[in-house]
Amino acid sequence: MSVETKERTIRLLKEGKSSRIVAEDVGCSQSAVSKIWTKHKQHGKVVKGKHTGRPRKTSKRQDRKLKATCLENRKCTAKQMRNKWAETGANVSKRKPSLTPKQKKTRLQWTKEKHIRSMSWAANSPDLNPIENL
Repeated sequence: MSVETKERTIRLLKEGKSSRIVAEDVGCSQSAVSKIWTKHKQHGKVVKGKHTGRPRKTSKRQDRKLKATCLENRKCTAKQMRNKWAETGANVSKRKPSLTPKQKKTRLQWTKEKHIRSMSWAANSPDLNPIENL
């Protein structure tokens, strides 16, 4: 729905018209009019605010295509899928790299400073009960 239509909806509601009449006049459902009015009361505007979060890199259509490609050959590895996807012209990020040796050393040093011990794996515990490791 355009911004002009939303503003017109708000104007008509402020004039005292019912949501049913406004919906008929504007050409949308009563629930749409109700949602526009609720958002206007909450935020004081009808324009969408700035979205937060990471922007999408793939469209919904690309997502469907990727899913279809994955289902086509279920034994295909992630690397092979990435290569197939790259052939279509889409940019595919690699996996996050593992920790560097320096980072591993720093983490190990931190755990030793905090006296954090790793628990040994329970060899015969079918339910992995942590009490057996104490």
